[in-house]
Amino acid sequence: MKTGRPELTPTAIKAGKLLAHRLAGQSTDLMNYDNVATTVFTPLEYGCVGLSEEEAERRRGKDGIEVFHAFYKPLEFTVAERDASRCYVKVICERGGDQKILGLHLTGPNAGEVIQGFSMSLQCGATYPHLLQTVGIHPTCAEEVVKIHITKRSG
Repeated sequence: MKTGRPELTPTAIKAGKLLAHRLAGQSTDLMNYDNVATTVFTPLEYGCVGLSEEEAERRRGKDGIEVFHAFYKPLEFTVAERDASRCYVKVICERGGDQKILGLHLTGPNAGEVIQGFSMSLQCGATYPHLLQTVGIHPTCAEEVVKIHITKRSG
């Protein structure tokens, strides 16, 4: 049965623990299913947290979102002379205002590790200006996320 909730083992474990604490009268906390990070472990990993571009557009309208995106070349691809044409980062934000980040998507080496780190920032209400204020660790794939500045709208 499709519930709209992530079908991930860690999500089920956390929800079960929270339920057990509620049943035992130790807590009233409910599971927060927003911004649960996930990764597809294929030879070129894909990781995401938050909304897809399509879902953000459905909720906010096409003019209500800004999509920052870029292709990048990881250091390990340079040394091995691998094709990096599929290494891609996309950050979906509210347009205008504080530019709250609605979703983050990454394909490339270690995408799961990178997305796990950014998932907490989305839980805390990270904005695009927060992202730009973050100093990247050079040379990592995560650095590509914090220096993203090209929008789909700008070309």
